[in-house]
Amino acid sequence: MASPASGLHTLRANDDANGGAPTVRLEEIEVSADRTSALTAAPTDTKLEALQPKSVISLSYIANNITPTADYATIANLAPSVSNVETNGPGLSEAKHTTLRGFDDNSYNVTYDGIPFGDINDFSHHTTSYFPAKMIGRMDIERGPGTASDIGYATFGGTMALHSKDPRRDAAIIPTASYGSFNTQLEHLEFNTGTLAPLNGATAIGACQYINTAGYRTNADMWRRTYYSKILQPLGKGVALTFLGTYNDIKFNNPSTVTQAQINTLGRNYGLGGDPAKTDFKGYNYQAKQADMYYLALDADFASGWQLTDKFYTYAYNNESHESAVLGSVFATTSMTGAIKVNRYRAWGNYFLLSHEDDRGTFKTGVWWENTRNPRYQYRIDYTRAEALDYDPLANKSPKSTVKGYAYDMTAYLKTAQPFAEYVWRATSALTINPGIKYVSFTRQIEAPVNQTTRTPLYYQQTTPKTLPYLSTNYRIAADWSAYAQVAKGFLAPNNNQFYVPNPALNRAKPQETTNYQVGTVYKTDRFNADFDVYSIDYKNFPLTITDPITNQPHFSTADGAKFSGVETQFTYQLGGGFNAYVNGSINRAEFKKSKLDVPTVPNSTAVLGVLYSRGGFFGSLTDKYAGAFKVYDGSLNPNDASTAGNIGHGASYWLADLALGYGQKLHDSFLRSFKVKVQVNNLLDKHVQVLDSLKSNAGFFNVLPTRNYFLTVSGEF
Repeated sequence: MASPASGLHTLRANDDANGGAPTVRLEEIEVSADRTSALTAAPTDTKLEALQPKSVISLSYIANNITPTADYATIANLAPSVSNVETNGPGLSEAKHTTLRGFDDNSYNVTYDGIPFGDINDFSHHTTSYFPAKMIGRMDIERGPGTASDIGYATFGGTMALHSKDPRRDAAIIPTASYGSFNTQLEHLEFNTGTLAPLNGATAIGACQYINTAGYRTNADMWRRTYYSKILQPLGKGVALTFLGTYNDIKFNNPSTVTQAQINTLGRNYGLGGDPAKTDFKGYNYQAKQADMYYLALDADFASGWQLTDKFYTYAYNNESHESAVLGSVFATTSMTGAIKVNRYRAWGNYFLLSHEDDRGTFKTGVWWENTRNPRYQYRIDYTRAEALDYDPLANKSPKSTVKGYAYDMTAYLKTAQPFAEYVWRATSALTINPGIKYVSFTRQIEAPVNQTTRTPLYYQQTTPKTLPYLSTNYRIAADWSAYAQVAKGFLAPNNNQFYVPNPALNRAKPQETTNYQVGTVYKTDRFNADFDVYSIDYKNFPLTITDPITNQPHFSTADGAKFSGVETQFTYQLGGGFNAYVNGSINRAEFKKSKLDVPTVPNSTAVLGVLYSRGGFFGSLTDKYAGAFKVYDGSLNPNDASTAGNIGHGASYWLADLALGYGQKLHDSFLRSFKVKVQVNNLLDKHVQVLDSLKSNAGFFNVLPTRNYFLTVSGEF
């Protein structure tokens, strides 16, 4: 039990959502001790107690080796089975395609301090809209559904679990400045109160960040302001309260994919143009977003092994997007028109966990609920008429595929409830068995005067419930070696797009269902640590969305079944002299059951080769990331029928190397207590990589990755 001075939550603030063993407090120390052993230097790590494959990316690795402009997708790209596509520079635009074991963004979970967040339309995420790298204290890539107490929408695909930074115990002011390629500037200021004895040992951290960049792609400017605060307040013996708040305001120009012909004629970095007379004008293709998250958490240790966690939260997302410019309005064929798309949601939720531990094991029970309201609409505008609605009420004339200028106008609601119970049974000193059960219920409600795709009214509600069993086990073979196995069911409510039909009741949308199997082993010593796993996922009702690269209109279909399988590994070896070698890799397979076609955009393998150094204040890393080949199809594909795959695109594999070098030193008897300088070079070998995104009439559309780019970062501690 934690003392009142330290606060219980300072130990448990960044535990896994299921209330796992206490973790180290996530304080960022600008200059820390050398990390020379394989245990402390590993870029991705897991525990001997693991119940599923996991890659923990530490705060020290993020602070010293990841470009400070990065978002969470940039960080996650280090892990096995993760592939990430960023076209404007590290964290300088939304990630275009981030997969985990081949699962797209809407088929895995993302959490922040255990709180699931995402877009309720399709459970996807917006990587630049919430938490930049310098406001992440640790990141866990959990490749599996977890246990019954792991909450979220799509846990079967895995979880990218972000953890916030904790306040430091000592007072400090830490300014950071970073400058780099594409005229990128980042300023970050962090303030720590230190331990406040008059407030019963409370600690607090506050930070603000501003970033501005022209971006790698032409006219792909971005600016972002982010604010962060966290307060840890002990209330008494074994009781602590935590408050966290973040706010993010971002605006960026949003170029689309490009064809090979455009690359050849306009250049590899072509994004948007500067001529208002053309549809690719940057003023017709941009997004402005605001997002926030706030929570209040109570943690308490009671007598006789009882513990309680209760976390009440809210988060929001507001996006206004200018897009789809064309020439011609209902008033004049020479008018430049476009579309404004608005997507807003506010979620309110609560996570409650009660656990009891004794000599035989730990019992956990609790519930997660969340309610979200989501207004969405898209309407055509006329730029020559000051962005007025492109609709003539006198002539009752509307643009094609709209109703009085609106392509759709709806408010969606999602209500989620997940009560659960599990027992961590210590059957022997070496064997742990963890059975659990969870009931999930998703209720979607749509109120649409103009439904998307059909352009007709729809007022509909559907509830999809399911009971999910879980079973995991861990066996300690030796003090430094363990093995684990897991089987679990997964479930996800239908996406909103399955309700874009005249009458959903006649063709009741089916939820996604999975059965996950995996086994693995973990070995850890001071000189060498490694883990290896094999997984198989049986998938029912696999949703497939293929977006037309010209019209940006999605094509929706559902496969009766799909099969995901693979092997994964990661290991670190201490070379000596401050050096450690690091390797990870995966072989991934995904195919539709009936057609035997490959699931699109699933890399067939991933790998990282790396060397790390930490000694005498100097630190650095050289990592080379590999993403394997994959396939894409056009919108005519029926995933159950191989004969419909008329056009198949083959995405090429590629390697990208990144280098980080730095030096930090503590200063004694000085107003400046420490300083750190680091240089990062992304795409070190200046590879010219273009990643196939989609097909249209046999033409490939690509995401072009940035060429070699540099960043210099300087920070001090006062």
